[in-house]
Amino acid sequence: MHPKTQGSHARMAISRRQALASLCAMPMMAKSASAQIGWPTQAVRVLLGQPAGSGSDPMARGLAPHLAAAFGQPFIVENMPGGGGITAAAAVARATDDHTIGIVLGGPTTTAKALNPALAYDPATDFRPISLLNRSPFVLTVHPGSFAGKQFADVIDHARAHPGSLSYASIGPGTVTHLAMEELKAQLGVDIVHVPYRGFPQATLDLVAGRCQLMFNIAAAASEHVAAGRLLAVAQTGSTRLTALPDVPTLHDLNPKFEPFFGWSGMIAPASFPESRAERLAKVVRDALASDPNARGGLDRAGSEVMGTDPAELQSLRDKEATRWIEVITRLGLRSAE
Repeated sequence: MHPKTQGSHARMAISRRQALASLCAMPMMAKSASAQIGWPTQAVRVLLGQPAGSGSDPMARGLAPHLAAAFGQPFIVENMPGGGGITAAAAVARATDDHTIGIVLGGPTTTAKALNPALAYDPATDFRPISLLNRSPFVLTVHPGSFAGKQFADVIDHARAHPGSLSYASIGPGTVTHLAMEELKAQLGVDIVHVPYRGFPQATLDLVAGRCQLMFNIAAAASEHVAAGRLLAVAQTGSTRLTALPDVPTLHDLNPKFEPFFGWSGMIAPASFPESRAERLAKVVRDALASDPNARGGLDRAGSEVMGTDPAELQSLRDKEATRWIEVITRLGLRSAE
């Protein structure tokens, strides 16, 4: 055979082998590409641990169209209240359909296991963080006339002079409104009696009526009652002063040992959720919150700070919050059945 012909046959054989190798590799490449950009392939459930119309519900529904437009599938918000958000968090942790995410409050992803060792999931290992959506400082509100004076120092002076004479309301054992007050009591060495309630509305009504004397309240409700003269605001828990209450100092200003704290909600997924996908979701959320008032759900007008972070920032907050509040839970020996 002519050398030139032999070379041609050899090149054709190599080309055929390369083509076959490429064909064999295509399913793997397609699978890899699908894993990266082929999600979602069906509607995505967004489980929300709060009732319709409350808390983060308007934000979740405002974000859903942006997520649907970016990912090409519906994002369907499903309200799943119960256990202070634990019911929804547990459903996210157990999800195996690859198309379930959640929006939950801080407790279910930080302290829930410390309060209930029999909890069906582990907040430290069973979630993939996506984005911190919003955070809200609390306002330390007091009933007027419960003590002489109108300042934070007056409350503490009265508590020291009359141990056990004041009581504070919380929205339940193990909630941040309970743990933060116990942390404050320990730091200041005061005795104030805990009276737990099942939510802010009833606790606030009893505070206004004088059946208890102080509580950490949500900023929107506190501002309304303070403006009407029904309550006094003596401190707030954020890192800066609130626009609605500019004369009310932060607890950190009053007591540098006391670190700021917030109520917050975050978007999470099961632990098996790919990190790259979480990053993509976080970017869409961040852009939507920055550009669309509907996506903010009115929370920015209610004393809440709208965030929209990357997954790492939510993970960092979760870790810090867990360390801080679990120490208080352990010291107090708290347990919850939920």
